Amino acid sequence: MSHSVLDGASSDAFPGGGVPSPSTRTRVGACMSRPGVAVTPRTDFATVVAALTASRRGVLPVVAVDGTVDGVISASDLLAAYAGERVAVRGRGELLARDLMTSPAITVTDGTGVADALALLTRHSLHHLPVVDGDGRLVGLLSPHDLLDALRRDDEAIRTEALTLALTPGTGVVPSSLHVRCERGRVIIAGRTRTRSDAAALCLQIARIDGLTGLTDRLTWDIDDTAPPNGA
Repeated sequence: MSHSVLDGASSDAFPGGGVPSPSTRTRVGACMSRPGVAVTPRTDFATVVAALTASRRGVLPVVAVDGTVDGVISASDLLAAYAGERVAVRGRGELLARDLMTSPAITVTDGTGVADALALLTRHSLHHLPVVDGDGRLVGLLSPHDLLDALRRDDEAIRTEALTLALTPGTGVVPSSLHVRCERGRVIIAGRTRTRSDAAALCLQIARIDGLTGLTDRLTWDIDDTAPPNGA
């Protein structure tokens, strides 16, 4: 019995040696939360505090009359105002949302892939992202919990698809030997096939799964049908 479709016991196999881009299987629009509360630039300080508290979120979108996002206000922005960092410029009672907000806001569209949204959150150390439509109007909010749920669902969907491919009649896989995992978009597959060609063909099929970020094969086979005949 031989081991591994490629040269190593654990190998990254993709058609042409390329690596698929990070998971884009789930879009932000499918996992975002609807914004229950938003304020306008002229909302007063007390109302902003009440709105942020009622939203039970870390940020409060500030939207213009047409629904486009002007900025965001975080709990830390309000605490800074309470601490008097901006009171020297304007009295606390006169502070408006436009004086407190961070602008321009970093946003994503509802068509953005969850992997891209995650990278944006991480790069800018954000806790929430306003989600906008093609015209820049607020349609939702995205939190780390929303993203984690989406990525977890992606992993399970990718694993299920890989498992289905492996168990399709004609793949040469011995079902009792098969083990498939998916972690952050990377499939790890172990098991035994009838021939080396069967193992290679299966890896190529799995590598084409939408959203896959990597493939580690730990496949073995009973017959190396790619080896030259003795004496050749």
